[in-house]
Amino acid sequence: MVVLTALLVSMRYGGMADPDSAADRRLAQAREVNLEYVSHMPDFVADEKAKRFTSDNNSRDWRYSDTVETEIAFKGDSAVREQIRKDGKPWTRPFETLPGFKWSGGFGTEIRPLFDPACPTTITYEGPAEIHGKQLEKYRFHSPADGCFARFYIDSSQFNPGRTGYALVDDGGHLIELEETADGFPADFKFTRRTEHVTWDYVKIGNDSHLLPVAATFEIVYSSGLRSRIEVEYRNHRHFEASTSVEFH
Repeated sequence: MVVLTALLVSMRYGGMADPDSAADRRLAQAREVNLEYVSHMPDFVADEKAKRFTSDNNSRDWRYSDTVETEIAFKGDSAVREQIRKDGKPWTRPFETLPGFKWSGGFGTEIRPLFDPACPTTITYEGPAEIHGKQLEKYRFHSPADGCFARFYIDSSQFNPGRTGYALVDDGGHLIELEETADGFPADFKFTRRTEHVTWDYVKIGNDSHLLPVAATFEIVYSSGLRSRIEVEYRNHRHFEASTSVEFH
């Protein structure tokens, strides 16, 4: 049995390498690659299309609410939305004045809190995973309350809850998919849980290929029992200075 276990470990990690050392090297590579990426993330513009749904807490059925379309500009960790349309009609007021849940994140702000060794996030390597035909590596993570992830602001309340979830990286260590759940909110906060799922892909802008967000999903459970779901697509990525065609690989 001992021999068989050693053989399986050798087959999984290649040669007779110590699996803990192999996992540590994978994580170190993912940290380095993604922190470098977020430090040099290109400023770009994309067309954002978000479909919003609502549901009761005890129902699996989502009721369609509306579609919000914007031109979203990413500059560092901030995003600015312009040319807002709600159900095809222009919304001339700021994005923050839209009724219902206003989503944020989904475009790189989650990377540093996840991978920065200075943050209190713990990461555990789970092993290989195949998603949509891609061979990826899966990690589980946990961040305590008041960690490096962003605070939640709603009405006059604010809170920074703990986060749990998973991350998928490619063989180069680049983040391809992330799911993050925030819970443990105070009893008087307006919602009890928020889950965010983000997908990145290689997008061609001009002659260069960039790893950029292409989709995000947000689900919110309110303390009243109501739920909201937002399904977001980012398309037609382009630099600030000019529009160009986009190819997905």
